[in-house]
Amino acid sequence: MVATTDAKSKAPTVGSLLGIWVRQTRQQQGLSQRELADAAGLSRSYVCDIERGRGSEPSLNTLDKLAGALGASRSDLMKASGLIDKALIPKESEEERRMLQLFRDMSASGQEQVMRYVRFLHHEEHSLKQATFLEEPASPPSRANTPLALFSLDD
Repeated sequence: MVATTDAKSKAPTVGSLLGIWVRQTRQQQGLSQRELADAAGLSRSYVCDIERGRGSEPSLNTLDKLAGALGASRSDLMKASGLIDKALIPKESEEERRMLQLFRDMSASGQEQVMRYVRFLHHEEHSLKQATFLEEPASPPSRANTPLALFSLDD
């Protein structure tokens, strides 16, 4: 069976992953679609639609019926469809979580200073232009004998 995919992401959909798992489990148990449908209290055409990943995602009630008929749990079906794994994937990295923890441990004044600094860095990072996009000056200034210094003591 070929998994259907979202046009945007080209990844298998929840419905197609669930359908693949249901079909494989049903076939391993030697059940026909009709037998599974009867055991789950569903129509054979609905079981066929689920296996092909067509239509909307099944309700929790339907997942429970399928799970019972296949001798599995609701979580087995949710894992097979990728629903549980998606929920467990953290959105932020370990460094981001640690930074947030440190930030929350600071005083209000410290948090305000950090926010000002982060805004400054963000502005600087997004306002920089790459040298390749800048026009070259007509004649660059000559610095052959000028020493480089960070600051001048003569002022």
